[in-house]
Amino acid sequence: MKRKLYSLAAIILVSTFAKAQTTFTEATSILENTTLSGGVAMAVVDMNNDRLDDIIRLDNGINLQIEYQQPDGSYDRLQVGNVGSPWGISIADVDENGFNDIIVGGSYDGLRLLTANEDGTDFSLTTLGGPNIFVQNTNFADINNDGAIDYFACHDDGISSPYENDGNGSFTYNLDMINAVSAGESDNSGNYGSIWTDYDNDGDIDLFISKCRLQAQGDPTDPRRLNVLYQNDGSNNFTEVAEDAGLRPMTQTWATNFEDIDNDGDFDAVMVNHFVRSQIFENNGDGTFTDITLDSGVTANLDALGLGIQVMMEDYDNDTFIDIILTTRDGTHQLLLNDGDQTFTAVTNPFPNSNDQIQSAAVGDLNNDGFIDLIAGYANGFNNPSGISDQVFMNNGNDNNWIKIALEGVESNSNGIGARVEIQGPWGSQVREVRAGESYGTQNSLITHFGLGAADEIETITVTWPSGIVDTAENVDGNLTVIIREGEGLLGLNDITTSSEISGVFPNPATTQINITTTPNVQANTIYVYDLLGRQVIVQNIQTAGTQAINISSLTSGVYFVSIGDSVQKFIKK
Repeated sequence: MKRKLYSLAAIILVSTFAKAQTTFTEATSILENTTLSGGVAMAVVDMNNDRLDDIIRLDNGINLQIEYQQPDGSYDRLQVGNVGSPWGISIADVDENGFNDIIVGGSYDGLRLLTANEDGTDFSLTTLGGPNIFVQNTNFADINNDGAIDYFACHDDGISSPYENDGNGSFTYNLDMINAVSAGESDNSGNYGSIWTDYDNDGDIDLFISKCRLQAQGDPTDPRRLNVLYQNDGSNNFTEVAEDAGLRPMTQTWATNFEDIDNDGDFDAVMVNHFVRSQIFENNGDGTFTDITLDSGVTANLDALGLGIQVMMEDYDNDTFIDIILTTRDGTHQLLLNDGDQTFTAVTNPFPNSNDQIQSAAVGDLNNDGFIDLIAGYANGFNNPSGISDQVFMNNGNDNNWIKIALEGVESNSNGIGARVEIQGPWGSQVREVRAGESYGTQNSLITHFGLGAADEIETITVTWPSGIVDTAENVDGNLTVIIREGEGLLGLNDITTSSEISGVFPNPATTQINITTTPNVQANTIYVYDLLGRQVIVQNIQTAGTQAINISSLTSGVYFVSIGDSVQKFIKK
């Protein structure tokens, strides 16, 4: 029964927490360790496949810990241990055992792989082979599109390092996958923010690296500060085209992110620069970009950013348009809300009671209410812990609706990293990519999030997997987390058949109790209640045939299954 229910698990119901405007509240007290000072490297990722985003940080920049979100909104902590002094972190299920793994790296202290055990409760540590590098940003991506998730690490002092996964979680350094040399004769150094994205909408992933070698500050033509864009021809051949694409501003760029800010189906770019204003670029749809910064309405805010570090792009107010959070070393962190017409409005004091200017951040849904939250860090210099405690900022939400989409790859990697997810509805079209590592030094949630505005239903969800398989789902309710499995589409309840052993489940939805009616000839003598992952959450013996009352007050809000023998029915706990 457990296996059967796991395959049918599809929908997690969460009520929307509504407020009047886009504001955040400091909520660090939900964590077990409220005084941790991390540094730059941090992540928000579902580590244990329960569809709840968890928090991954480094105590004093050294000791890795995972804070697991619980269904009741609390967090349980696992202290993994000393992993060196990482500057970059990436997370994916490298061995396809159902639990996510971690690679960290820093200043010439090795690339360290932390592999989750068979039940995800602990990790084993190994060090990757290949050259010893000064790690900046890192990513997981299926570079050669063979279904196994590969690894890419930016090198501050030389050429960046690609690693090929053999499909079982073992990595081999392999420059034949991509040789990301600088745009001109140089030592190939200055590789900072990296991102794998299909910027030209041709169905394969490309690579953009922001170049920011400080020693090259005086010469705008120094290759160590010239951004590179490697265009994939679909056969894993990469050609450098940043200048032709219009994404080489001849300055020092620390990080760049790509999202669709105007909902026209292609990925626009936001570039965090040093010593000059940061920039917003529109994707022209033909492989080139146009700088629209001066018309964006937020040039003063981009100037105030100073030495920007990171850029996180999500729909923070769930109005169907992508917004921007920018972090900084010595300026002012920014939240820029998308007005829907390629202009933005800056939020005044978006993170009240922050301990300092936010330098590092990772985002995801940290209380499972459908609005994107933030874990913030305050580094010393560019990457080192400062002694200032990290903070959690919870999005207070509003009346807008949302949907979250979790992917289960089969032919593609298990998280669907590299997949394109598109939804259609009254707003038109929205598109996202699943990415493991973007911006600089951090990783955001692998669960795709969309704001729906006033709409409460999605007309069509389309997932284009790295394998080329396309799955669609129609007429999907909003304010849910749904699961789409490669080749099967939306996992749901259509395949559940009921027998006369259960004649009903009522009330449904329910708050504290459900009642089920069994027939006199029922053969099973035990009632089971399962959650969406097929875990038994209630077991109750049947005393006599007839109506059975089951106390569900201990369950969190969501969708559950009640079963007797081979009969299964769904109910909703409000």
